[in-house]
This record gives sequence, structure tokens and C-alpha cells, in this order.
Amino acid sequence: MAYQVLARKWRPQTFLAVIGQGHVTRTLQNGLAQGRIAHAYLFSGPRGVGKTTTARLLAKALNCENRTGVEPCTTCPACLEIQAGRAVDVIEIDGASNRGIDEIRALRENVRYAPARGRSKVYIIDEVHMLTEQAFNALLKTLEEPPPHVVFVLATTEPRRVPATIHSRCLRFDFRLIPPETITQALREIVAAEGGTVASEALVRIARAAAGSLRDALSLLDAALAYATGPLTPELVLELLGASGSAEHRAFRTALLSRDPATALSLIDRVIRDGDDASLFCREAVEELRLALLVKLLPEPPIDVPAAERAEIQAAVQTVSTEELLLALKLLTEAEGEMRRSPHPRIDLELAAVRIARRPAPAAIEEILGRLEEAEARLRQPGVVSGPPRPAPTQGVLGDLQTPPSAPPRPPVAGSETLILPASPPLSASGAPTARGLKDERRLRDGWRRVVAEVSRLRPTLGTVLAQGEPVEISGGRLVIALPGNGNAFHKDLVDDRTNRQMLREALKHHLPEADDVTFTAPGEGSTVREHPVVQAALEAFGGQVVAVRQPAGRGEEPVNPGEDS
Repeated sequence: MAYQVLARKWRPQTFLAVIGQGHVTRTLQNGLAQGRIAHAYLFSGPRGVGKTTTARLLAKALNCENRTGVEPCTTCPACLEIQAGRAVDVIEIDGASNRGIDEIRALRENVRYAPARGRSKVYIIDEVHMLTEQAFNALLKTLEEPPPHVVFVLATTEPRRVPATIHSRCLRFDFRLIPPETITQALREIVAAEGGTVASEALVRIARAAAGSLRDALSLLDAALAYATGPLTPELVLELLGASGSAEHRAFRTALLSRDPATALSLIDRVIRDGDDASLFCREAVEELRLALLVKLLPEPPIDVPAAERAEIQAAVQTVSTEELLLALKLLTEAEGEMRRSPHPRIDLELAAVRIARRPAPAAIEEILGRLEEAEARLRQPGVVSGPPRPAPTQGVLGDLQTPPSAPPRPPVAGSETLILPASPPLSASGAPTARGLKDERRLRDGWRRVVAEVSRLRPTLGTVLAQGEPVEISGGRLVIALPGNGNAFHKDLVDDRTNRQMLREALKHHLPEADDVTFTAPGEGSTVREHPVVQAALEAFGGQVVAVRQPAGRGEEPVNPGEDS
């Protein structure tokens, strides 16, 4: 007898044997017990999670000759024929190769005939999203009111491509990806029944590589058993998958979290020299950082890892903040996406590793924020022009950015006049705003109001939007406007329109000749934090990026979510 692959040999023959889809099987079982069987079902979900298998089980239950409860007997002629795929009353149609209107017309003709030997005629249309628009339209009436002996089961991996008119005529079930722990347990039971010898960690690796698909896991197990000449070990699985070992993954995670870019780059070089896939190595590294985040935040993480490895992760994350883990995960997942499209995936992975390993130290960031708060407090004291001299910043943070006292001021560059509207106008020795500061502020605001008035006469809709904006500064001939709702698609399209831009430039020539163009930004502290000189200096010194914006203590505001560019 020809060999039968594990995915076919261990296909579930009862609803109880279906793995990871209890919300679907329970509903179908209750429907069979109560006689509430719909005329059409839509099974949607990823590949290899049991859609077609469940459709066949429903057909078996409807046509089983000896069924007493909700489960088919699996031994009667009807059940055996359906299991073998030769039942005349269960018609499986491949939507990819029978997608035209002629095939659907033939189906409409055949549904009128009664079943040959069973009680129900079941049509299973796999990959139904591949049908043409005309075929879907031809199917609508039959799908809505089929003969009483007909049940339709439509299966698809892309439910978005199925028309809403089809959705509304079906009872939809969404099949889910199967957790790796559930797949691992299923593989253990199958290996035990097959009499094989497989290490537990090897099954864990296969389950993770399957990415939620039990069929993929069984196919990988089949290949691994054929690859191994003896017991199946984790090393053999890794050789088959073209991946590096768990020791390299843990070492890479440790190098990233301990700020050791040299070791991280050496590990990348080693695994690529060994012929491993860089994308798969990056995916495994993302999983390692995810496990570290779960161990950091959850007292009992729902992960299937040995106790020794969990203790190792706990020791590694003790000195790492949650924000740092989030930043590392974000950079590495972005690198994984870039690697799929990049001609140089190794460079993308190396750049992400260096950026993670050279992230700013939390203590240095807190030191900078503390000094900024001290300077702000001194400036707010009445009658103070300048506070006591600040201590020299820590070398490597801002020390290289100071200008020597003896250095002469740089002459202004032609065409780069800067007119700034400060949050607080310049103060005199008595603590009152200076005349120059008030004059610049009034001139900028008055000029912007005149610009808005002129635009409103020509284009009222644009003028209404611009009236909500507040001028911030004119720098290098560009007027910066803080505009609420700048992320709104309508506002953005309106202010970015070429005709509207030209109209704004003409109005600026008349009322604010210092500016020849305009830039819009969102209002608030977070929107301009990138442009702050101190922030720019810190970013340049660390080679980092803005992760979170924290308000000074006492303002009662929550920090911006980590990971957002604010």
C-alpha cells in the first residue's frame, strides 16, 4: 500500500478530534442536535486550520446512516465513502479552476436533483473567493433559496474578496490560527501513536515554524522524520528548516539587551556564513524579544519554554525597562518587514541590531530632562536674567555640543532671517516681556490674520480651515503654522493642493514678505519636540530616536505612548 502522509492519515474524523476550533465545532454540534442546520455556511480563515475538514465532517454527520447523537459513526458506507472522497452526494469544487459562470450554471442545474443515496446533498466550494463577479451573481439566488436537500459550504482564506451579497446569505464561521502549544501537544500524540522517537524541543520548533497551521506542522514533521536516520533532535529540525540554533538566538537577545553591538554583529555574521536564512533568524529574534516582554510583564507567561530558559530570560530583563523592550521589538519587526523587500536584507538586520544595542541609557535621558526642568524653573523666576552657571554636561551626552565662549558669533546667512513667535516672549531684567518680543509676536499674528482674510475671500472653505491655525515661526523663508487636525485627510488634501498652495504664497508676498512658503504641523508640545535644539543634540549624540515625550513633574499629564514618534 502506498505511503499516506501524516496530514491525510491523521485528518480528524469526528468533531471532537478537530483541534483549536471549538467555537465552530460546538455550534455545528448544537445545530445537529437541535435540527438547526443552515442552508449555507461560509468558513473563513488561514490555511491548514481545518476548514475543509470541518465541511466534510458536517457532510458526514448529515448523511451518516447510524448517527444517534451529533457525531458521525465513521463506519457506515456513507461515512466511509465521504472519508475516501468518492461520495456522489458530497461534491467538492475547486473555486480556482471552476470559477466561471458556465460552471455555476451547471451547478444550478444539478442542485435540483435529489441525493443519490444519502439524506442531503452537500456542495463544498473551496477557495470560493476565486470565483468571478459573474459567477457570484449567478450563484446568489440558488444560494439564498436552495432545495431543502442541499447544503452549501463555502471555504476561503480571503473573506474580504467575497461579495457582501454572499456574506449575507451564509452563516459565517471564522477559523483561528492554532496556538503553538496546542500544535505541540497534537504532534506529541501523533508521534506516540506512530511509535517514533522525537525530542520535545524538536516538536516545539516545528510548531513555531508552522505559524498556527496544523497541516503545515504535520508536513514539517513528515519531512523531519524522513530527514532523520535515528531519533529526531532539535538540531536536525534546525538543519532542515535552515535556521540557527536556540543558543544563537538567546545569545543574540542577550547582546541586544546588554548593549553589545559587536557581539550582535558577530552572531549575524556567523549564522549567515553557516548558510542560515537571515529573515528566519530575524523572525526567531523577534520571538525571543516577545518572550522577554511576556516574562517582564506577566507573572505567569502563557509560553511553552523550559523552566531554565524562563529563569535566564527573567535575569536578562531585570535591568531592562519595558520601554526599551518595546523599542527593540518595534525596530526588529520593522527590519523584518524591510528585509522582505530589500536587496540587502543582511544590512537591514545589522542596522536594526546596532540601533537597539546603542539605544540611549534611561539614566542619561533622565539627567537631560532634569537639567531642562531646572533651566525652565530659573527662567520663570521674576527679575532673573540668567541663572547660575550650569555644570558641564556629561561627556558623550551634550559635552561635545557646547560652543566655546571665545568663539565669535556666526554672521547671518542671506535669506535665512528667522522670526520666532516664542511660547513666552523674551523677558527684560524686571521680568516683563521686551518690546521687541511683543512687536514680533503681534507682527506675525497680524500678518497671518491678513493672509487668512485674503484667502477666505477667494476660497472660503480653505479660509475656514486656515483660520484654526496659529503661527509658530518664520525660519529660512518658511512660515510654520500649527494646524489642529493636520492629520485629517480632508484638511491635508486641502492645504497640500497645488492651487491652494500657490494662493497662499501670493497672500504671503503681500502680508508676510519674510516668508515665501508655509509648512503645517500639529499643535502641542509633542509635535515640535523633534525640532528642539536640545533634543536634536541628544539624538545626534546617541544616534537614537524619540520614543516617548514626558511632561515635567507636576503637570498632571500622562506620557505619550512609547514607540510613537511624537
